[in-house]
Amino acid sequence: MFKIKKIETFIIQVPLHVPLKMSGVSIEHCDNMVVKVSADNGMVGWGEAPYAPFFNGEITRGMIAVVDFMKERLIDVEVKNIDEIKDILAVTIYGNSGAKSAIDMALHDLSGKILNKPLYDILGGSKREKVPMIWLVAGGEDEFKLLKERIDLGFVSFKLKVGTNEVKKDIERAYEAQKILDHNYTLSADANQGFNREDALTFSSKTGDIGLDFFEQPVNGKDIDSMIECNVKSYAPIGVDEGIHNIDDIKKHHDLKAANGGSLKMIKFGGVSQLFEAANLMHSLGMHINLAGKAANTSIGSAAIAHFTRSLPSLDWDASLSSQYLADDIVYDPVQVSEGHIITPEDGPGLGIVIDQEKFKKYTVSAK
Repeated sequence: MFKIKKIETFIIQVPLHVPLKMSGVSIEHCDNMVVKVSADNGMVGWGEAPYAPFFNGEITRGMIAVVDFMKERLIDVEVKNIDEIKDILAVTIYGNSGAKSAIDMALHDLSGKILNKPLYDILGGSKREKVPMIWLVAGGEDEFKLLKERIDLGFVSFKLKVGTNEVKKDIERAYEAQKILDHNYTLSADANQGFNREDALTFSSKTGDIGLDFFEQPVNGKDIDSMIECNVKSYAPIGVDEGIHNIDDIKKHHDLKAANGGSLKMIKFGGVSQLFEAANLMHSLGMHINLAGKAANTSIGSAAIAHFTRSLPSLDWDASLSSQYLADDIVYDPVQVSEGHIITPEDGPGLGIVIDQEKFKKYTVSAK
């Protein structure tokens, strides 16, 4: 299809409307590596990977250093079909799934443009027209005001970020959120590894009374024993996020009954093919699937997520689209959410987004 002729990296920082509070961190702006891959035919593809040291151990400037290393092994390499992308990137460096995922995304964007097809089409076609976007209830004085506003806008799926307070307070917040929702909408909770074993079990014991649809990553991703105990204690299904980074992790959580479902992110698995391999396995095992972007993608990463929502084998735990929390974006037509459902960009091939060069320049910061 094309040869890789040039790879460029940028750091993009766009402010959020309001800070997002999660376990151990408060996010006020995105801090993402954006990759631009140019082909020998003049076309370009875009990819993105966010700062995520607690997910994959990678920070933005570190990913740029990794891509600089990978360049020498990628320039002038021919990509004959999309099935080769995974193997082309695999041999360039060990690990570094975030950095690889950004290049992988850009190469898939390029492939779609060359084939003149939207990304979801080259990934097997559309299996559903739309998927609910999960709105994060993530702390702050206005968290329930924002929740009510999103209900009025037609949102139907919500996730409460817990593990940032004493467990008693998080339980009270969960009851308050469900009081507003009145069991008419999907409500889950995500601790992002923030609870110790005792507090995780305490919260798990309340999931039935609260009326949660699932409870995600209550303890450290490596603490399988506590995940198993939480799954026994919890009425709501337990989901795994930080605890899965590959196929073996998924099998372990399933076989040990440590989780009933999980959250898939490209930055954990390293690429589109790996993410779909994980989704197909989870689907075959009867596990619930959630799709997410790390807080906070621009519409580059969110466009990829939007396309994945159309083509994954199943997606019953909905999807998180983190560009919705940004105060601005770097594309002309940001990925949209209509009545609480994600709208896949379809005006152009590949990811279907066009970079706004003025805003791109405005939010680019030095890598030094």
